[in-house]
Amino acid sequence: MLTIATLGPKDTFSDLATKQYIKVIQAQSTEQTTQIQYYATLSQTFEAIGKDCQLGVLPIENLSEGYVQVVLDKLLDTQLSVISELLLPIQFSFVGFCEELSELTDLYVQFVAHGQCSEFINSLEGVKIHTTQSNIESLVLAKQQGHSAGAIIPQHALTQASDAKLVDNDVTNYANNQTRFLVLSEKSQDRIQDKQYKTTLVVNNKQDCPGVLGHIVNAFALQKVNLTSIMSRPTRSQIGNYHFFIDVDGHQEDTHIAAALEQIQQQYAVTVIGSYIKAN
Repeated sequence: MLTIATLGPKDTFSDLATKQYIKVIQAQSTEQTTQIQYYATLSQTFEAIGKDCQLGVLPIENLSEGYVQVVLDKLLDTQLSVISELLLPIQFSFVGFCEELSELTDLYVQFVAHGQCSEFINSLEGVKIHTTQSNIESLVLAKQQGHSAGAIIPQHALTQASDAKLVDNDVTNYANNQTRFLVLSEKSQDRIQDKQYKTTLVVNNKQDCPGVLGHIVNAFALQKVNLTSIMSRPTRSQIGNYHFFIDVDGHQEDTHIAAALEQIQQQYAVTVIGSYIKAN
């Protein structure tokens, strides 16, 4: 039995991404059985991987809001490996349990979803915003409060809100909104030939040396490595000191990537979190 940790309860976007990954597993082996274990927070989900569960599926980046900081910070210190990525379309709806929008006093919204639906939320006047850990939790809490409450929920969860008085089917800022999820494991996966790969790594800058970013970019540019993203995160040792979280096209075993990493490692500590098949 393969147990997979993800953010719960059921029908969160993380749950949807996990079920998408399970289809990939089942396509590779029809004999592999799986079980999803739900956790209340992203931190709890991350901590369960390699302990209570063999794998975990967590959101890492949204099209409009950028990186999910709590997951990014966990990755900076992890011994886990990224073994896959998934891209999931993300659309949100508003449901209200009052007769008129003017009667709405409280809105429940997950902390990441807030930014993705900010235009709708900012249009509401005199409404108290309650931040939740998951989109389904938002719906549960709004239902518990009942009249005068509302929630931002995934479109696919509208079936759970059949008793809502008000429904706005799409309150997402961007029509093409999507989130990237990572699958994490204690063990890295063997390389499959003829597949397009992406590699995620961290450059450690605890030495606080000048010109770190320039050195990194130049090393990859010299080897013609395509950087798909680069994000700085505080080392938490002193103000102005940062680690760099980097995604590049290709596998860490590719000659040009290995050469770039060797050059960077002459001055800075580099941790490769994983090379994995690139999502379409």
